[in-house]
Amino acid sequence: MKKIILLSLYSAFTLTGCVSSHQTVLPDIKEVKFPDVEVVTETSLGERMLESGKITSVDGFILYSDVSIFDGIVKSGEYHQIGIKENHKVYGPKDDHGTGIIDVFGSPSPAKPYIDGNTGSLCFLGGFGTRFCSDSVKPIVRKINTYSADGFMQELIYTGKLGDKIRFTYREFQNGVARQAFNVDVEYDLSESNQISYKGATVEIIDASNKHIKYKVIRHFN
Repeated sequence: MKKIILLSLYSAFTLTGCVSSHQTVLPDIKEVKFPDVEVVTETSLGERMLESGKITSVDGFILYSDVSIFDGIVKSGEYHQIGIKENHKVYGPKDDHGTGIIDVFGSPSPAKPYIDGNTGSLCFLGGFGTRFCSDSVKPIVRKINTYSADGFMQELIYTGKLGDKIRFTYREFQNGVARQAFNVDVEYDLSESNQISYKGATVEIIDASNKHIKYKVIRHFN
């Protein structure tokens, strides 16, 4: 019983003490216009040939199972970078609830997971400047797209050619969710013009088949 009490107190001090602070890192928000105007581009059947909107992205990784590190457990899930401490990247759960770490008794911990800038190992920042790392887990960090309240994307997908007619699917996304009312199939007759226009975008068609389309964007979506 005495050992259990001592272990409980030790875990509390290492995991809930004065947790090391970090410099906050904000998500990367950028306007997307693909492809560049006046550049000849080739796209395969079924692929996106025109894209416009706003994308928010963060560095992140996914743990497919819980990772035990000393007296803490980093729970499985998706983690996004929230800051930097020295040359270490600090992370938090994508849902912003807690830190993703519990102690050996299953209680939520304010300790923060991070990836060591020198070794790439998964670690956590504990109380009073303590740091504990896994000997075997080195998460693969990649860019992860997230969605904000004003996130909006438009895209045009090439869906094939029949005779002189070429077909496309136009789609819109709000906050990462497709707007079904704005999912539209459109068709154009190349015998009338080699330029197509939709939703303010104008594209010059150079060559098209049921395998690919070669084109040049004159103007992007409004």
